[in-house]
Amino acid sequence: MSRIPSRSVRRESGVVLLFALVLLVILLLSSIALVRSSVNSTLAAGNISFKRDLQMQAGRGIQAAENEFKSGGPLASATTLDSDLASANYSSTMLPSGPNGIPTMLLDDSAWTMTGSDISDSTAPITDPVTHKTITTGVTIRYVIDRLCTNTGAVTDPSQCVIGQLGQDKGGTAWLKKAGGTPQLVYRITVRVLGPHNTQTFVQQLISE
Repeated sequence: MSRIPSRSVRRESGVVLLFALVLLVILLLSSIALVRSSVNSTLAAGNISFKRDLQMQAGRGIQAAENEFKSGGPLASATTLDSDLASANYSSTMLPSGPNGIPTMLLDDSAWTMTGSDISDSTAPITDPVTHKTITTGVTIRYVIDRLCTNTGAVTDPSQCVIGQLGQDKGGTAWLKKAGGTPQLVYRITVRVLGPHNTQTFVQQLISE
């Protein structure tokens, strides 16, 4: 003779089933959150890696700018430095800059007035394994040089420019290298590097000439 399950047994079975469903939902949500966290971590790690690479690449821009001042370069002559030279990405006066000290012409391409060529690597397209978007593997380096002076032309008044500390004479004309010498003027090199995932970095260096 069979026994009919009591209501309490059916009620307990229903409660167990409900708890099981709730646990499954919690596990599903936890899995989704874990996958999202993993993807975000991968993207963050990738961006940090790109950023570090761009900072290293910026050294190429610094070197290219410094080469402009070397013998045979377009900025090797002291008289050349008294005037703007767009082909060498050079301004004889201090360029307008944003609050972070970056010249605005590097922040806004529409404000770019120089004619010197960018340093551009291969731009062969690849598919990003995370976002599945097509990106380029190369970087583009752009630099600008500005003399930290308020006026163009030969410098006759030290108050017009930022004067370097190295090599200054300790006598009465401290703004000169040597008695009867020329001003140790300061030049600012700013480099912008663009890379994959729309990453970018800026590097600045001051030099005295």
